[in-house]
Amino acid sequence: MPSGPSEEHPPPPRHLTLAPIALGVLLGGCLSVLNVILAFKAGTGSGGAIITVLLGGAALRLLRKLNWRTLFVTYATASGGTLAVSAIDTSIGAGLLSGDPMPSWISLAGLALLANLLGLVLGVVLAPTIIGDPGLKYPALWPVIDLMHTLTGSGDREAGAERQRLIVVAAVVAAVLSFAAALAGRDSLPPAPGLPPYLALSLSPMLFGLGLRLPGASTVWIGLGAAYSLVVWYATALRTSPRPAPAYAEHLGSPWILAVGVGLLLGYACGFVVRLAAGPGRAVAGAMRGRGGHRWLAVAGISAVVAAFVALPPPYLTIAVALVVLAPLFAVILNRVNAATGMAPTGVLQFLALVVLALAHVPQGTAYLLVGLVCGSALASAYYIEAAKVASTARDAPRTRQLLACQAIGSVAGVGTGITVLFLIGELGAVGSAAFPAPTSSALDFLNALLRGSPEYAHSAVLFLVPAALAGLALAWTPVLPTLLGLGVLLPAATSAAILLGSLAKLVSQRRRRDEGAFAATVGSGLILGGGLANALLLPIQLITS
Repeated sequence: MPSGPSEEHPPPPRHLTLAPIALGVLLGGCLSVLNVILAFKAGTGSGGAIITVLLGGAALRLLRKLNWRTLFVTYATASGGTLAVSAIDTSIGAGLLSGDPMPSWISLAGLALLANLLGLVLGVVLAPTIIGDPGLKYPALWPVIDLMHTLTGSGDREAGAERQRLIVVAAVVAAVLSFAAALAGRDSLPPAPGLPPYLALSLSPMLFGLGLRLPGASTVWIGLGAAYSLVVWYATALRTSPRPAPAYAEHLGSPWILAVGVGLLLGYACGFVVRLAAGPGRAVAGAMRGRGGHRWLAVAGISAVVAAFVALPPPYLTIAVALVVLAPLFAVILNRVNAATGMAPTGVLQFLALVVLALAHVPQGTAYLLVGLVCGSALASAYYIEAAKVASTARDAPRTRQLLACQAIGSVAGVGTGITVLFLIGELGAVGSAAFPAPTSSALDFLNALLRGSPEYAHSAVLFLVPAALAGLALAWTPVLPTLLGLGVLLPAATSAAILLGSLAKLVSQRRRRDEGAFAATVGSGLILGGGLANALLLPIQLITS
């Protein structure tokens, strides 16, 4: 495994330079946009590290500034913005589905900036303990590290350049297809004439690209969930014959679908926390012992948050306690799982946070904001620690304050673009539509209504929710992925079909090229990038013409 940049390319001075920071801002802002769109389309996100390294490396080579340090600065800045709005977008979407008014752009931006700032503080506190744990292998991060060393002179540059070209070509194709679908006024089409509407295929290149990037096991569980949903939809259509088959929104409202999908997610979340109960306790204790000299930052951060709320009325004191307890706990859980498996189960933590806040009688609107704040800060801490892990593999690693500066600048850029797109989608009233089904937001909305005793959901919902939750709880100790199984249940059939088609194409490519799916994953990254940016450009047009 390479340990640093090539000796043929000595590191430049230790100060930050404008070009890689500007490039990281651009890439991070664009990736933030596509992740907001992807969250409302498929209930998931894409990290974008490979895209950042490949496109950043290509741009820096054209500028004659490519070396390990400049590429790392680009990556670190972009990673600060890539998921800067994640968890906030889906929690705000849940509020919109509940009938809450759309917050102002400034309020949303302030919330996202606060989440990222808190995440950076938590990241600095936890980084020494997480990175220093030899049992945490970072399986999803080492390909990024290897690629960075390859592009900067210690590996096969030709292979890196080929992957850059593939991403650009796939992005252009995806953008063209997205605009063509918008001009034709179609989001999906039936696979054959005369088939019912629940047998459809989404025309989104982003979803096809997501299928190209997901591991095979992930798509298997999404497919099983989709098969269950399809059987229920078909049975409903038979029961209502000769009336038309129910639309997606009507289908989603069935306890057979929404209660089962949410139950799987919630049960797994509870089992997940129980299974890892010992790990977070040791990690928090290690962080508070201050290995690495950051104990003062932990004490200062927690003291500042507590002091800000001590003089407030009791309801706000409850909120402060929830924030002080949940934010560090969730950051530890998310970072350890991400470092061990390469997966960041943000959705699981959102469900847990909502349950805690609802049982504490925190008002609905405030609860959704806190869910976004707490889970968004946990994710921001994970991205800081990932960047710190990449830096630790180099002989001349950037200083902590430089890494913090990169992440902070990238966060501001990601918040600016991501919140703007979130605001446009909310103003369009598109959350929960066929174009933006928002499965995670729908599940949060359902769980919140059930916890708060909404009359809209009868006792039959509980009869479906409890067995599904027990199943999700039991599956937490197995190789099954209940989160993806639940998403497969909640997603529209057209969305699942596009993801599964992408996965099938990846399987064919992998067998023919014998490259372990590298070609398909690269093309998938380009499709997600091009489709996401095209969707972002179309949103203002849709808002004006709606």
